[in-house]
Amino acid sequence: MTLSDPAEAGKETTAAAGQGGPARAAMRKNRTRWLPALALLPALLLTLWLPLNGDVAYVLGGLETAGRGGVSVWDVFVARPIAYRLFLAGLDGFRGLLPGADSFAARNAIVRLEADLVIILVGIVLYLGLRRFCRPAVAAVSALATTAALLISPPWHYLQPDWVAVVAGVLAVGAACAPRRWWLGALLGGFATFLTIAVKLATAPIAVIALLLIAALCVRRALWTAAAAIAFTGIWYVLTKQFLPWEWTWFNDQAALVHNSPIHHAPNLTDFRRFRMAAYDVMIVSPIVVLAPAAVVVLARRRLRYYALAAVIAGLSVSSAYAQGEWFMYHFAVVPVLAAGVWGAAFGANRRARLPLGIGLLAASLASAVLLRQPVDWRLTQLGLVSKAYLLGAVLIAGWAGLAARGARTDQPSRWTAVAGTAAATLAMLPACLPASAYAFSGYNANAWNVLGVDNSAFDDLSKRLGRDTPVLYLAFGSVAYKMGNPTACRYPSPQWLQRSTYLPQVRDYPSYSDNLRCLTDDKTARYVVISSSWFRVTGADAEVQGLIAARFDCSDQARVPAPGDLVVCPARS
Repeated sequence: MTLSDPAEAGKETTAAAGQGGPARAAMRKNRTRWLPALALLPALLLTLWLPLNGDVAYVLGGLETAGRGGVSVWDVFVARPIAYRLFLAGLDGFRGLLPGADSFAARNAIVRLEADLVIILVGIVLYLGLRRFCRPAVAAVSALATTAALLISPPWHYLQPDWVAVVAGVLAVGAACAPRRWWLGALLGGFATFLTIAVKLATAPIAVIALLLIAALCVRRALWTAAAAIAFTGIWYVLTKQFLPWEWTWFNDQAALVHNSPIHHAPNLTDFRRFRMAAYDVMIVSPIVVLAPAAVVVLARRRLRYYALAAVIAGLSVSSAYAQGEWFMYHFAVVPVLAAGVWGAAFGANRRARLPLGIGLLAASLASAVLLRQPVDWRLTQLGLVSKAYLLGAVLIAGWAGLAARGARTDQPSRWTAVAGTAAATLAMLPACLPASAYAFSGYNANAWNVLGVDNSAFDDLSKRLGRDTPVLYLAFGSVAYKMGNPTACRYPSPQWLQRSTYLPQVRDYPSYSDNLRCLTDDKTARYVVISSSWFRVTGADAEVQGLIAARFDCSDQARVPAPGDLVVCPARS
């Protein structure tokens, strides 16, 4: 990326000419042009060693084990749409081509590294797009801060479908604005905008956010990008309905599972309270969100239309999480990325506002780094006090930044300013990625925390004793399949519908349940069944399911294969 101001570059060249000519100036410029991007490197190396979260392992485990059993990525069910499955299958397929990439640690690190390379490319496209409509150095700080927020995302966000939709949304903004010809930008940006919907329908608001951000830069490009996105979405809908009808069966059944979510009923106080608590958690897990109001104040000044745009985008950024009603942190994945991009633009654009924006960000980051490592019982009781402190901090920093920026001219930041901005954005994302930091402050997964590396030897040993290539039937969460790696011929490598029926009897009437049941009736290749007793309660299953398991597998105490944790491994009856 070229991060320098043209005027400053001219001064450098003139000064260098008296000491040896333009060639020396060019060499000096090339030596430092990548300094801001290098500020990402230390934190990036740390995150490579963080294990992939259980939901991503669920998907990868299903794709790998069902793929080895002969089930195509187009046909396998892992509770995620086909566009998302293809993306993860692409990452995992490329990993499989590398020598020595079969160990558990290597699999995690290489998939993360591949995704990081995708993010870096997306960040470059974003910079090229912003540079067409913003001053280059300001575009660079905003693009680098956005890239940092994606590279160093909280581990529960990373590679989730909501997070992939954010990556596609960032790509849409850059791709729509980067090409000189508007029609090419519309096609590229429209396809990227379509991807924000294809990876998960619930993330459609991210597509609207991307279009609004493009419109803030160029209304004409936004309109044509929207038209292209609608066309791509229509084509995708027709093709999937025609050639992948089970995708829509799964979608309808998935939606029926969350029939109590806010999208299915009128707003109520219970949903609002849960949403508010989850939003507080977002601020603590991703402290850069605390600086978003200050960044908006610096950029908008007294222009009411920008405050209105910021309010609309803020509402859209949390609408998907509210509509889904499960209050998982990764449903808010777009919020910290948006905050980082806006913060970077404000930090780069206004010299006087850099002090409050920088000090405020570092203070919030330090507080989060401490708070996320506290005992879960303490965190559960202190959410109210901590959230009030964060809200007060957001107001005070916004006021300070607004006063500091008042009457100041925007300026062209130096390369070292870009370094400082990138480093600050990186530090702001780091608290959630530190060892022993909680996945959430007080919400779901508040009792889960980061570890550097995972010992998978027990699952490796079990797989070796069964035989690496021995087909099995998994009645376990998908991460078990990821850890074991044994093939399965079942298109439901983690049998969600059979499992849900153990406590939601109405699921037995779903088309997906009947299809899932065929793994017990039609698949005769499995030599063992692997049951996670805490996840799949056999005694709660339908009598037909219990009978099929008992008829096909011998789960007597004498026949069971010793297994780690809560796993019960039973051989097939001869």
